[in-house]
Amino acid sequence: MRLSTSTNLLDREFDEFGVISPESCLEQCLEAGFKVFDFNFCDQGRPGRPIAQDDWYEYICKFKKFADELGVTFSQTHLHMYDPNDPGITDHGWERELLHRSIVCSGVLGAEWAVAHPLHQHKPNYSRQDFLQMNLEFFGPIVDEAKKLGYGISLENMVQWDKDEYVYACNGEDLAELVDALNRPNVGVCWDFGHANLSVRDQAAELRKIGPRLKSTHIADNHGHADEHLAPFYGHVDWHQMMRVLKEIKYKGDFTYEIQAFSSPLPVELRKTMTAHVADIGKYLISLFEK
Repeated sequence: MRLSTSTNLLDREFDEFGVISPESCLEQCLEAGFKVFDFNFCDQGRPGRPIAQDDWYEYICKFKKFADELGVTFSQTHLHMYDPNDPGITDHGWERELLHRSIVCSGVLGAEWAVAHPLHQHKPNYSRQDFLQMNLEFFGPIVDEAKKLGYGISLENMVQWDKDEYVYACNGEDLAELVDALNRPNVGVCWDFGHANLSVRDQAAELRKIGPRLKSTHIADNHGHADEHLAPFYGHVDWHQMMRVLKEIKYKGDFTYEIQAFSSPLPVELRKTMTAHVADIGKYLISLFEK
C-alpha cells in the first residue's frame, strides 16, 4: 500500500480555487513524502482552470512531463463528475466535453484507475434495477474507452443523506452488483470512507461485500453529519478497524487522501506543516496495514 493524495489537497483556500497549482502541489507534497497522486479533474475543469482551456491536451502532456521529471506517478484520477439526470445542469454538451477530456487525460497521466460517480440522482419511481440498467448503459462505453487507454474505472460509493430516501450505489451491495454486471476486468470500486460514514451502519460489513472488487480509496473522515473531508482521527471513523478490514479483504491498492476541506481553512503559509502532518498520519495507518 502506497501513500497517495489528490492534487486538490492544497488547491483551495475556503471557496477560492487554484490557490496552489497542481505543479506546486506535486512539489510540496513530494517534500512531505508523497510520491503517488490522484489528479482531480473536478477542480481542474472549473472555469479558468487548465482542463477548461482550449489547450487542455497540450497542458496535460506538459504536466505529465513535469511529473516524470519529479519522479512521481498517478495511481488514479478523479473523472469530471457528470450525471445527465442532474436537474441543475444547463449545458450538457460542455459537461460531456469535460468528462471526455478527463477520460483522455487520465490515459496521458498513465493512471491505473479513474474514479467515477455512479449515476444516482433521485428519479421518482425508479427501482434499484432501473438504476443498475441506467449505469450499465452509461458506463459500458466509458469502461471500454478506458481499457483502450490503458486503465480501469473505479466506481465510488455515494452518500445517502436522507435515511428514508434510497440513493443508488451508497452501499457495497449495489457497487458489487454493478461491477459484476459490467463484467469487465478493468472495472472496480473506490471506497470513500467519509461518504460511508454518512450512509451505512457498518463500513466493515460493506467492504467485505465488495472484497476483491476494491481497487482504490478516498481516505477522509467526518463527524457523521456532513462530508467534511477531514484527515483521519479528526472525525468519527474507526481507522484501526478500517485498516484491519482492508488487510482482511487483501486490498492491493493505495491509501489516497481526499481531504481538501482539512487544508482549505489554513493560510497558504501553514500548508507545509499540515502536509507533513497528514503524511505522518497516512504512514502510521499504512504501517498498521502492513503489520
